[in-house]
Amino acid sequence: MKTVLALLCLIPAATSKLIVPQWISDGMILQMNRQYGARSFLNGISDAGSKVTITAGSTKYIVDADPVDGKWEVMINPSSSHASINIAITNTAGDKINVNGATFGDVLFCSGQSNMVFPMENVLNATEELATLANFQQFRFFQTALNYSSTPLDVLEGGACTAGICNSWVDAQTAGAKNYTYLKNFSAMCYLTARELTRLRTIDAGTPVGLVQSAYGGTRVEAWMPESAFDSCPQYKNLVPARKDQNAAMALYNAMINPFKTMSVRATIWYQGEANADEKIAGVDQTAYYACMYQAMIASWRDKKGMGDFAWITQQLPPSVVSGTPMSQQLETGRIQIRLAEAETVPHTDGLTDISGMSVGLDMGGRSAWGVDHPPNKNEMSRRMALSLYHVAFGVQGRFTAAPVGSLKGYNSYWTGPVFKSATQTADGVVISVDEGSGFGMSLKDVEGLNVNGSSAGCTLCCAKMPPFEVFVNGNWSTIPASSVTTATDVITLKVQGTVSQVRYAWSDFVECVLYNNDSLPLGPFLANLTSSPSTEIAPVGVKEQPIQSPPLGFNSWNFYHCNIDENTVKKVIDAMVANGMKDAGYQYVNIDDCWQVGRTSNGTIIPDPVRFPSGMKHLADYAHSKGMKFGVYTARAQNTCQDRPGSYGMEVIDADTYCDWGIDYVKIDVCHGQDYKNVSSSWMKFHSRFEACYQNTGRYIVQSVESCGDPNTCGQWVPNMANLWRTGGDVQANWESVMHNAAVNNAMQTIAKPGHFNDADMLEVGDVGLSYDEEVSHFSIWAIMSSAMLAGTDLVNPSNETLAILTNKEVIAVNQDLGLNNVIQGKMVNSTKIGNDQLQVWGKHMSNGDVAVLLVNNGAAAHTITASWEELGIPSGKAMKVRDLWTHTDLSPATNSYSRANIKSHACAFVLLSPQ
Repeated sequence: MKTVLALLCLIPAATSKLIVPQWISDGMILQMNRQYGARSFLNGISDAGSKVTITAGSTKYIVDADPVDGKWEVMINPSSSHASINIAITNTAGDKINVNGATFGDVLFCSGQSNMVFPMENVLNATEELATLANFQQFRFFQTALNYSSTPLDVLEGGACTAGICNSWVDAQTAGAKNYTYLKNFSAMCYLTARELTRLRTIDAGTPVGLVQSAYGGTRVEAWMPESAFDSCPQYKNLVPARKDQNAAMALYNAMINPFKTMSVRATIWYQGEANADEKIAGVDQTAYYACMYQAMIASWRDKKGMGDFAWITQQLPPSVVSGTPMSQQLETGRIQIRLAEAETVPHTDGLTDISGMSVGLDMGGRSAWGVDHPPNKNEMSRRMALSLYHVAFGVQGRFTAAPVGSLKGYNSYWTGPVFKSATQTADGVVISVDEGSGFGMSLKDVEGLNVNGSSAGCTLCCAKMPPFEVFVNGNWSTIPASSVTTATDVITLKVQGTVSQVRYAWSDFVECVLYNNDSLPLGPFLANLTSSPSTEIAPVGVKEQPIQSPPLGFNSWNFYHCNIDENTVKKVIDAMVANGMKDAGYQYVNIDDCWQVGRTSNGTIIPDPVRFPSGMKHLADYAHSKGMKFGVYTARAQNTCQDRPGSYGMEVIDADTYCDWGIDYVKIDVCHGQDYKNVSSSWMKFHSRFEACYQNTGRYIVQSVESCGDPNTCGQWVPNMANLWRTGGDVQANWESVMHNAAVNNAMQTIAKPGHFNDADMLEVGDVGLSYDEEVSHFSIWAIMSSAMLAGTDLVNPSNETLAILTNKEVIAVNQDLGLNNVIQGKMVNSTKIGNDQLQVWGKHMSNGDVAVLLVNNGAAAHTITASWEELGIPSGKAMKVRDLWTHTDLSPATNSYSRANIKSHACAFVLLSPQ
């Protein structure tokens, strides 16, 4: 009966087959694209094969439901406005769902087990903390009812609901009504993290925030994993404990996560691991097991959402015992092992997880109304989580300032405690380095647990009797006395005798003594081998490359990933293109767009985002080259990029030289924000000069892509002398009107293109939500005949068969790559005919061998016959031509004087190659 009630709110009429998940409902928050956000998606189920019309504000989208299961999905155009909009969803049968008061903002998804469920009424100073809601009326809440399922659900079903209102959005006013009845029973970690994040934001601090709680107490990580995730841990797949109900493998993902799979989010915050720590698997390394399962879960959630690697923040487990608990008991709680596994999710060289962070909690022990395993100081844990989240999701570096709001005092803090980097042995002892800036003012301090009322429970052993550092010498672990630990900025020295092979820190459940920085943020636990100094060997220069002549074929990250791009995703894309036939089809370049850079060193060198690219750009370039691929990056000629990362204004020389040193093969130079040159060519010429020097010195040819030039009579007269390609229009979107607009603008620039220098109609949208199959084929064909760069902008790791078939059509790609008769490389529209409101287009390109590529495009609503005459194509009258269909890969009947194709559907095309008989 609970299932029926849950579905009734989704079905407007008894016979309706139009269903959407419950998060698509009144008062919803859609993830905005501003400040490195993501585009939003809506999805649902309708009659199989029916047309679904979605009207969001003033914009209308029409999509086809799947012909088998009726599922549909649409991508909503990006919005930076927080204005309320209404959404209407209808299908062919006339079923309708109205969503009122939807708003673009940030979505924070909060999941895990009971410490994420832990309610606001049990935090420290609960009365005062609840009252702070008055200053955050832009918040909206969504608590998911508890449920589990053996199969993936498309919508949420009924279950226990602690807040009283579940599976629907609740505004701040309702959450605070009746003495905060709703908020008292909402996740403390979720609310307090969102609140502190809002206080930290210096731009758009009033952004609406959607807080989604989908957590279930006493649950193992395996229950939160989709079936596909277990394939990433083949060594453990058959060791997963057999459990029932909510702890059965996949049960919670199926019921409480899968219904949100298309919901775009700013970030997920996660607090779990206690159940895995409490119940160990015999004979298995608990750290390795949990690290594999947890990271596989993160990767699978990201893959299922299809929006790239959104930010992910982990609450590292706090103590589960009180101070003074015998060490023999502490070593059996499993907390040490899970903490180390959780630390594996923090970005590091060659790590598996990026765009991630962690709130260290080893000093947060205490007893709440829920017991010692549920410490009450969620206030400070959430503050630390917000600091990490602001750094990870928004790319902000250094120190942050939280504004005073109401009764909440302001503060200024570095974003993290000391972050372990390396350990080496010197004549002075063991020298531990932490990340630059994180270790200012470090010192050891006693840790005191908390009582239920928030008073101090004191420490039993403290730093005097239980200092946190140990070294492995002569086959034994030895504790380093606190007096033998000295600190300087970003450096810790342990005075020790003998040869040390390993060092560890905080090797207990309740850590009695912790190393803090000057902002009272702790160093997280670690176990590390001692390392030697890194090699400074310089790689030899390779064979001198030839400058490109044909348009670049490759991938660009923006259309699909936006800012949710990191080094592991780039590696996956490279591997996929090698394996799926794209490399064989001619694709070479894997280019990342905006959001990879965060600042500059004291000498001006650009700094890659450490949470997205912890191994650095040279590492990725080397990886691409090892696979026979090429690697590109993005910058802007202005002071800031489009996402307000550091641009290249005044830094062109040092940036170009840095890209050369990294082994970069392709650089896209945007325009964007802040101070810029009056003469747009100034920045481009500086880059061009240094790229030429790089070519002469190293033999590496760097493709230069600039934005923009759209007039053949002005910039078109000189831009080919300083760039390989130049954008001619605005950003293409995944809709037909945008594709055809960019095609028209690019066509107007046809006369200035030549081998090695190309008009760029922007990245491809093939495979992205928004275009039909016919529209994708036409889009790809138009870009091909225009000899535009063809940079795929979709998910190449998990592409559909249709997407891959379009992108790897070698006969169509050959038209794009051909240098053209007499070096006229770009084809053009040779005829445009109007029939009523429908436009019928004929495009042609004379190939270098005398063949003629002909593209017929129906830019209308009805099916039409389209004819291309020899006269408009520049073929001698009466000449008989063989006809080859480039999409069906078949030879057709020869033609003389003209070629016609009947019944070309709306937005479809016919693409043929004419060859002299």
